[in-house]
Amino acid sequence: MSIDNPLRRDTVTVIDRILIGVDDRGQDVYEDQERVVDDCNMQPVTSTEATDDRVQVITRWRLAGPPDMGLTPMSRVRHNGTLYEVDGEPGVHGSFGGLMDHTEAFLKVVTG
Repeated sequence: MSIDNPLRRDTVTVIDRILIGVDDRGQDVYEDQERVVDDCNMQPVTSTEATDDRVQVITRWRLAGPPDMGLTPMSRVRHNGTLYEVDGEPGVHGSFGGLMDHTEAFLKVVTG
């Protein structure tokens, strides 16, 4: 019997950079691969604004998702049309009995 979590109703697209080979100069060649991940939760955390010579806004979000979502620091996440960078190392958290197992990561988007 599984219990539905009402907080996990977001769907995100994870974009992974995958090493696919080496070019003729010996440089690594990467390709973006997208995959859809259900049962996620996106929540805004902070937003800061720098107004030196231009306006720049950095917004951070918290992503909680399935424990097997395979998120890495190089992954990017798209949600509701906005592309986020993973900010730091994602963590996979276990719980007694597995009910609250999840991946947690902070995301950021920089505009301006």
